[in-house]
Amino acid sequence: MTETEKKAGRVSSRDRLLDAAADIVSKQGVQQLTIEAVAQAASVTKAGLIYHFKTRDDLLAALVDRMIGELDMLVRPSPGPGAADVAPKDALVELERETFEMPEDRRRLMTNLLSAVLANPHLAAPAQGLYARTYDWLATSGAESGQVMILALALDAIALLELLNLHRFTPQQRDALRAAIGSAIGALR
Repeated sequence: MTETEKKAGRVSSRDRLLDAAADIVSKQGVQQLTIEAVAQAASVTKAGLIYHFKTRDDLLAALVDRMIGELDMLVRPSPGPGAADVAPKDALVELERETFEMPEDRRRLMTNLLSAVLANPHLAAPAQGLYARTYDWLATSGAESGQVMILALALDAIALLELLNLHRFTPQQRDALRAAIGSAIGALR
């Protein structure tokens, strides 16, 4: 998105296409993601969509990349000019919030994108890179790096268990997990 588009509040054509694709994947699943469906949902011609994404696979890869970018900024946000680096403790607070308060539409999108990554291993590289960057960064967080990594791992495990529909914690279990993790995060220096 260009600076002019950002200032004017306009969304780039590419972002609008990715938004339409995300909506389809979230509501209907990856199987329904087609060039034609996205073009129709975004009110563009098929040729207009193909200008940005030559194939369905290109579109799916761009969706995965965008989701990874959003998660990367959530966990390791870039500080503004003159601002201090984000502390791992603050990143854990954000990760805890995202794990336990993820909106349902985002949960469906992530579940469906994870399914696509599992079915198409060539899409896994961005997620692998995200985890490598995150845990490498957390490993440098000082004397408490082991504790910081364990907390991040616990939050990732909870999210993945639920996103992959391997286990659904009861509301009471989620409350107990959140309280215990929140307490452990609060105890960090």
